[in-house]
Amino acid sequence: MNDADTRLAAAPADPAPAGTRPAVAAVRRAGTRLIASGQVAVRDGKLLAEGRVGDGVAFDEARACARQCARNVLTAVRDELGGLDGIEQVEAVTIWVASAPGFTDQHLVADAATELLLEVLGETAGRHARAALGVAALPTGSPVEVQATFLLRS
Repeated sequence: MNDADTRLAAAPADPAPAGTRPAVAAVRRAGTRLIASGQVAVRDGKLLAEGRVGDGVAFDEARACARQCARNVLTAVRDELGGLDGIEQVEAVTIWVASAPGFTDQHLVADAATELLLEVLGETAGRHARAALGVAALPTGSPVEVQATFLLRS
């Protein structure tokens, strides 16, 4: 048995009390890939909006949130790499939109995040595969969360 097997066998079955948070990295390198953790719509330490799109959060507010989330992703990547020149390509982006029942324009909210990636990184490096998903709620009440995977220059 290796160390991980031993630690798994010794790990308690029940989780730690709520509020005890494990360490999660803003970005994680995996070879020539960089995975940015999901970022919510925070600017200057405050959410731009709170709630669900179509129920308290207007469509244009949600697009502004998506753009801010993408900006936060790029900021985390820049902080890790010391700049954005190390990015060869955005590979994949996932955008979650906290949506009221019946709201089906998640893809249009997500377009605002895609637009920023293309503006900043250019048409070649910024073009990516994407999923835009509607969910009931997101962490901290953010209306949008964006996560991305990047291919780094070798």
